[in-house]
Amino acid sequence: MEKIRHTAKFHTSGKTNVLMAVLSAAAAFAASFGKILGFPSSMNVAVAVLSGTNVIPAFLGSALAYFVSGTFSEGIVQLCAILVIGAVRLVMPSADHKDDPVFVSLLTTGAMLLFSCVMSVAMPSDTYTASLRMISSLMCGCVVFIALTVKRQRNRSGVFDLTGINGVFTAILYIMFISTITAAPLHVVNLGRIAGTLCMLMAVRKYRNIGGAVVGALTTCGVLLCTPSLARNTLLLATSGLICGAFLQFGSLVIVLVFLAVSLVSLVAMGVNGDTFSMFADLLIGSVLFIALPVPVIKRVAKKVVGVKNSVDLVGQTTSSKLNMASRTLGGIRGQLTMVTAAIDKRSKEATLSKRVRSVVCTDCDMYSVCSKRCVQLEDSFSKLESIVCTYNNLSLDDVEKHLCGCVRKSLLCKSFNELYTDFVAERADSMRVREMREFLSEQLSSMEDILSDLSFRAGQVRSVDPQLSARVREHFSNLGYPNVKACVYIDENLCQRVDVFITAQFRGDLVRLTATLSEMIDYDLDMPVIVKVDNITRMSFAEIPKFTVDIKSFSASSSGEYSGDSFEVFDSSVNEKYIVLSDGMGTGKRARLDSLFSVSLVTRLIRSGMSMQTAHRLINSMLRVKGWEESFATLDIMRLELNGGTVQFLKSGAAQSFLFRDGGLKAIGGQAFPAGILAECTPDVSELKLFDGDVLLMTSDGVEDATAREILRCNGMNAHEIVTALGAKALAQRTGGRRDDITIIAAKIFLRDKNEK
Repeated sequence: MEKIRHTAKFHTSGKTNVLMAVLSAAAAFAASFGKILGFPSSMNVAVAVLSGTNVIPAFLGSALAYFVSGTFSEGIVQLCAILVIGAVRLVMPSADHKDDPVFVSLLTTGAMLLFSCVMSVAMPSDTYTASLRMISSLMCGCVVFIALTVKRQRNRSGVFDLTGINGVFTAILYIMFISTITAAPLHVVNLGRIAGTLCMLMAVRKYRNIGGAVVGALTTCGVLLCTPSLARNTLLLATSGLICGAFLQFGSLVIVLVFLAVSLVSLVAMGVNGDTFSMFADLLIGSVLFIALPVPVIKRVAKKVVGVKNSVDLVGQTTSSKLNMASRTLGGIRGQLTMVTAAIDKRSKEATLSKRVRSVVCTDCDMYSVCSKRCVQLEDSFSKLESIVCTYNNLSLDDVEKHLCGCVRKSLLCKSFNELYTDFVAERADSMRVREMREFLSEQLSSMEDILSDLSFRAGQVRSVDPQLSARVREHFSNLGYPNVKACVYIDENLCQRVDVFITAQFRGDLVRLTATLSEMIDYDLDMPVIVKVDNITRMSFAEIPKFTVDIKSFSASSSGEYSGDSFEVFDSSVNEKYIVLSDGMGTGKRARLDSLFSVSLVTRLIRSGMSMQTAHRLINSMLRVKGWEESFATLDIMRLELNGGTVQFLKSGAAQSFLFRDGGLKAIGGQAFPAGILAECTPDVSELKLFDGDVLLMTSDGVEDATAREILRCNGMNAHEIVTALGAKALAQRTGGRRDDITIIAAKIFLRDKNEK
């Protein structure tokens, strides 16, 4: 099996390498037609350098382009530079410099300048041509440096930061891209202006007027750099983008119609020339592509590629770092407290009762030096006397006479043992109470540490916040009559659009209408909100409609017919997060019911407040341990379904095995962790799996046999209700006349939303 997996992985990797080689060759082929002020561009060299190990395919693509266009002699400099750069990077001993932006850009510039000088000497040309060769070499090195810098920033943060110097870098790359494809030898249309129109309309959708104007101006710069004669008509893109952005609220079709109308009027006003009809055709094609592209594709690309980090994002990152630092500080304090506890325990073990008695009775005795010579026998005798007094709470003279017959202070020794024993027991009791307090404090510090870590993680999950949309959502709720509204529109780590709203009252309006209004406002299809109310604060959490949906059904039966020791809860912490919590209290009946119900209700409240499963488990464990003098513990089984990313997480603490049924196969999920409430350090078993369409997840209490679950789950075609019904009937039949236990069965069947709706 391992060999098969390795072979499959090898084939997948091979297909990816072939695809990347083909793409590198195609990109170099297209870039080889590029022009800068009518002079052959060196952007194909930049493409070859950025292609990494695919230098040879890029070289072949460039050579083919020069051969097709009949400009092979003009591309000698670029082809030689590609070969030299590829050879240097291949034999370079240090792998650390291979992707360093400064090193690679200097290498590229140096190779281009070297062969440009050689070409100028071998084939004498005028000063203008030689200067353009030098300028093209420098531009090629700059593009390589900028591209590698932007790529490194993208890999670090997960989004392109379009503010500051990164925004300038991205603008330069866009200009060079437009300039390169503008020179494509297509006599009917101009690819640069078509791509510029498409990008400008996408920028209008994302950033309104400003985005359209900026991208339109950058497109003009790219066209001007390649073909100055076409820049006159292209100038109108900036004006058209600025105007059509004002009509964003009316939808994409209205934006395109306004854009085409403004562009047509501008072209006529500038005067009809040979490029007028070609320009309008390019604008029309770009607009049609914008309408034809599926909106989800545009949104997905926008979230991945053009995420913008603003001051709100930076505040979130700073808050996350501060919370993480506070968590680590508490961890350090807890570590020091543990060291102090260990030192005190060690000293307490060394201070035995026999040592105290010897220090009081024997130190000033005339026979001390004689007794000390019999050290081993003396230690053994005192240990036996200490054992007697600890066992019977009293020591007699006969006991002293029996074990220390040669002692000259028998009466004083007996009296000291009895008196010091009383003080010793009191000190030990105080020491135990202080130790328990230190342990409890350590547990509380650990819980606070986990809570701060959870908050830090939650704050760090926010990828991009949209302040403008957040302000519009706040304004909408204010118009509905809810003052002091807190609202945030953001993209999370799974690239899911979310809206969180906090109001100081209970929402009494139409949730369906509210969801539709917010969906139209932020231009995403939102699902119905998850509402959590604590005191007078209500949180409404909206999110995109998730990719997966789940059908959950349950079956429960009590062993006594009155109280079931099993409790469970199914709830949503957000639109995309669904939790199933199952707990089995110790034993059966009312007492077990109280313990399990206490655990489930508390876990539900903690998770809904934003804590993780691990933190909720730690708090439950601490609370069950201090709940009362009687033994109190319960199993804890938590399933977290992330329906947008398609993952499931399990946390098990003394719980029975769960099962995943997929494509006829069965996987058991579970471990050997202790139930909550037994030990101070009770580490649960945590696991995570990827979900696929048709998966069936099964959670059971210990009243269901594993063999029964396996037998039922292997029956294909059953829905969640049929599964729990069949399992429940089988489990009830098996417990007749034998061991009787509470039974709880929960089945969750996963569906892809599109397929389920169809």
